[in-house]
Amino acid sequence: MPEQIIPQSAGSLAVAVMALIMAFLQLTFRFRKPQFSWYGWGAAISFSGMLYAVGIFFEYNAPPGPLNHFAGLLEYTAVLFLIHSLYGFTFSYLHIKGSHLYHTVAGIFHGLVIICLWSTDLIVADRFVSPLLIGLARPYLEPALGPLGVFFVIYCVLASISALTLWIRHSGPDARHRKPYLFGMSIWMILGLHDGIVSLGVPSFQYVMEYGFFAYSVVVLWILFDNFVAVSAEDTYRTITELANDGITVIQDGTLVFANPACRTSIGRDVLGCGFEELLDIVSPEDRETLRRHCQDLLDLQDPSGLFVFRLNRPNEEERTMEIRANGIRYRNRPAVLAVMRDVTERIREERARKENEEKIARLRKMESLGVLAGGVAHDLNNVLSGIISYPELMLLGLPEDSPLRKPITAIQDSGKRAVAIVQDLLTVARGVTTHKEPLNLNDTIRCYLDSPEYRKLMSYHPAVTITANLAPELFDIKGSSSHIGKVVMNLVSNAAEAIEGHGQVVISTMNRYLDRPLKGCNDIPIGEYSVMVVEDDGPGIHPDDLGRIFEPFYTKKVMGRSGTGLGLAVVWNAVQDHQGYIKITSNTEGTRFELYFPPTREEITIPARESLPLERLQGHGETILIVDDLEDQRDICRLMLERLKYQPRAVSSGEAAVGYLKTHTVDLLLLDMTLNGGMDGGETYEEIKKIHPRQKAVIISGLAERDAIGQTGELGVRYFLEKPLILEKLGMAVKRELER
Repeated sequence: MPEQIIPQSAGSLAVAVMALIMAFLQLTFRFRKPQFSWYGWGAAISFSGMLYAVGIFFEYNAPPGPLNHFAGLLEYTAVLFLIHSLYGFTFSYLHIKGSHLYHTVAGIFHGLVIICLWSTDLIVADRFVSPLLIGLARPYLEPALGPLGVFFVIYCVLASISALTLWIRHSGPDARHRKPYLFGMSIWMILGLHDGIVSLGVPSFQYVMEYGFFAYSVVVLWILFDNFVAVSAEDTYRTITELANDGITVIQDGTLVFANPACRTSIGRDVLGCGFEELLDIVSPEDRETLRRHCQDLLDLQDPSGLFVFRLNRPNEEERTMEIRANGIRYRNRPAVLAVMRDVTERIREERARKENEEKIARLRKMESLGVLAGGVAHDLNNVLSGIISYPELMLLGLPEDSPLRKPITAIQDSGKRAVAIVQDLLTVARGVTTHKEPLNLNDTIRCYLDSPEYRKLMSYHPAVTITANLAPELFDIKGSSSHIGKVVMNLVSNAAEAIEGHGQVVISTMNRYLDRPLKGCNDIPIGEYSVMVVEDDGPGIHPDDLGRIFEPFYTKKVMGRSGTGLGLAVVWNAVQDHQGYIKITSNTEGTRFELYFPPTREEITIPARESLPLERLQGHGETILIVDDLEDQRDICRLMLERLKYQPRAVSSGEAAVGYLKTHTVDLLLLDMTLNGGMDGGETYEEIKKIHPRQKAVIISGLAERDAIGQTGELGVRYFLEKPLILEKLGMAVKRELER
């Protein structure tokens, strides 16, 4: 070695030192982030640049001889190391498949080349040449190329160009550093081309490819550092987001480049590296285009406001509803979309259930209010109808069979009976009104209706409608009111027939059914055994806007004058509720299906004997009966009927008057109205009377008697209850039985 180094070689030495420092920095990154193998290849590139710069330094300063020859071998070895490291970096950074095969084949080939390089003079000869470098203190000497040296150079050039092509052609999201990398590699290749021209005899100041090595290594170091900073920040955010319950993901260049665990849980699979279009495959088809537009607006620097809700069809699972809030961000110095997702399926389900419950409560309150109104109207109408029903009955008893007055009086009485039927519907709507329940079979009730005058009248209105009954032979019995269940059948069949336009069919079916899980209906139908009645038609169906109102009293779209008062389905609803039953409705353009679920009973059905006694057998023997009613016309009607039955009636207008009368008198029987205005009601009155006469007998009458009040008087010993308007035969039979008890 000379005592003084050539000044031009100082740059090569500086490059070698800095390349070594960069290699150590990159190895530090590699140890900190071992998951990134290309950090190690970056260190190998810097180390190769260091070896090349050391070789050039010794060629500048060493005379011809072993040291200069060693420097030449080191220079060519560094180039070979660089080629191999270059491909290792490219394959691992760009995630190109086939890296294992390349390293196996190229590793063997490069190993053979190095053996040939260091053990023979086929690539580097033992002689030296001096290129035309201007301004050097002494001639620059370097080993000459051997017979295979040209091929070695050609291989290195072609390999470099091939690696450069891989970076140019690759356009995936993992190539975000492509432009800086191509810039650094281009500098290296341009300066390498300069040195190649100099070696051909073109004069120059010095070799400069080691500076190209250095520039290339600096670019690689910058790529590593930039990635290291981004990944470190990402790791910090990942630590935070891993604890989040919401799914957080970053979409960049159409790919999900970040996803926290909650995101994978929400979507149902690992989505990191998944394409955005692939993710759209599990989004509900109705929401795909909207979601795609939403994300594109963000990338275009637009700012869609508010939340976006979409449905997700996870594999082998039910549809989930996701709520997403997205914002455009810069991720790793490029545009991206940050999306925060939340599974709101349960919340929406709870909100829907809460809304349904609120609607049900509002509907029930409305029905309850209408029921109170209907009950009050029914009570007043029953009092009014008493005269229309009872007086004609008394008048007919006194007329001869051939009297011309019998026909008009009978017509008045029949009109009154039809009005009473409407009042009975109002009483059914009035929830809480007492009804007598006994074991019955739905099949018997349906057969009874199909053989009734009401059914024949319905068919005369709808001759093109066919009504078919499919009745289960072993149907469970239920406990109920035969009159109310009969009204349910009549109203449902009438409603179905009225819904059909032209020719059609109505099918009445019964069946036993066991529910092993709750069924969704107008109210949720719990698990258990049921006796089920189904009435279905093939009409046009019920409009969705009307489904929520069909059970409201007086809400009807039927033909006025032909189909009643609009109470039909209200009667159905209240009767079913009164029997602890449930209703399920299915309606579409192909028809409507009503399913009624009644709890079964194990009690035996008893067939009551129909008792109809002649008037003479209903007459008394002058027993005293106290009439307690607040309405004078009702007291008059009762007095006339009791006198006709050979009883001695007395009458008072209030409960207090009855108690006062019985303090000084005795009677054989009380005929007590339950709804007394302005003081004690019937139940309170009877309770006070029982204190005076503990064995006092009574028959209760009312136009509207609530179940609780009837139950209270029943506990006090009352056995018979009569509804207004009074019928002479029923009154006589109840009084006779109570007096004989």
